[in-house]
Amino acid sequence: MSFVPKVLSKNWQLKISALAMAVLLWTVPRFDAQGSRVLDEVPVRVQLTDPNWALVGEPSPPEVSLTLSGPARELLAIGVDPPPVLIPMDEVTSGDTAVILRSSWFRGAGRDGVVVEDLRPGAVRVVLERIQNRMIPFALPMFGDLPPGQSLAGPAEIEPDVATVFGPASRFEGMDSIPLSILNLARVRDGETLSMVVDTAGLRGLHVLPLEATVTVPIEGTSTREFSDLPIRLPALETAPPLQARPAQVSVVLVGARSLVNGVDPAGLTVTIPPARATLAPGEETQVVLSVEGVPEFVEVRVTPDWVVLRRPVGQ
Repeated sequence: MSFVPKVLSKNWQLKISALAMAVLLWTVPRFDAQGSRVLDEVPVRVQLTDPNWALVGEPSPPEVSLTLSGPARELLAIGVDPPPVLIPMDEVTSGDTAVILRSSWFRGAGRDGVVVEDLRPGAVRVVLERIQNRMIPFALPMFGDLPPGQSLAGPAEIEPDVATVFGPASRFEGMDSIPLSILNLARVRDGETLSMVVDTAGLRGLHVLPLEATVTVPIEGTSTREFSDLPIRLPALETAPPLQARPAQVSVVLVGARSLVNGVDPAGLTVTIPPARATLAPGEETQVVLSVEGVPEFVEVRVTPDWVVLRRPVGQ
C-alpha cells in the first residue's frame, strides 16, 4: 500500500474540520470588509395615509437605481431581495406631484452600517385622485333553472337595493351597478330570503358598504295560456300595394308565473314583424320571424307558426 493513501485516510475527520475552519477564516474577513454595490430596479412604493386621496397607478418611474456602501455581507443580503423605497404621504395637496426622493426612505438604509451613496433618478411623479362616494344599485346575476313547476313572478327584491361606494373618480367610469355573487336559481324557494355577498372581483381600489344584502326572489307556480287566431299587424307602406302575410293569423302561447299569465288581456297582444323586413319591392316575398308585443316580463312566448311568408304583390 502506498504512503499517500495512508496520509489521506489517517485522522480524516480532523482534516476535514481543519479545512472547513480555514475556509471560514478566509471568508469572514471578506464579508466584514467595507464595499459598495449598485442595485438596479429597486421598487418605489407609496405609503398613503391621507384618507381623502387614492393613488392612481404606480409612481413614475416605478423603479430606481441605488449605490450602496457598507459591510459586504449586508450588501450581499440586500441584493438578494432589495427592499423598496417607501414614500410617506400623510397629507396630499395636489393630485399630480413630483416627489424628491430621500435616501432615508430606502428600507435598507442604516441596516448594520449600510449607507445610500447615490439614488437615481432623484425624483418620481405620483398621481392621485380625490376619494368620492356614490350610491350605486346592487345587481343580482342568476343562472340555472327554478325547481320544476315554478316560474319567476317578478324581479329579485334586494335589501338594501343600493350600496355606498368610495373610491377615485376614474374607477366609477362605466360602473352602473355593484354585482352580488351569482345566484343559482335551483336554490330558490318560495318566500325564502337569501343572504348574498358582494362580488369584489373587478372592484379593486373601491370600498363598498354594505358588503352583503338580503335577496328575495318572487316565484309562483307555472301556468300556460293559449290565444288562437291572432291577426298579424303589418306595417303600412307609403305607396301601394300593401304587404300581405301568409298565414294572416297565428296562435300565441304564454308560459310563466300564474299571476302574470292570467293577467294578460288578449286585446293587448299584438303580433308584428320587424319593420326592417318590410322593405319589399312589388312582386317580392320573404320569410320573416314574428314578434309579440304586450307580453309581461318574465313570461315566455311561443308563436305557431313562428314565421310567415311576407309578400308584396304587384301594383294593381
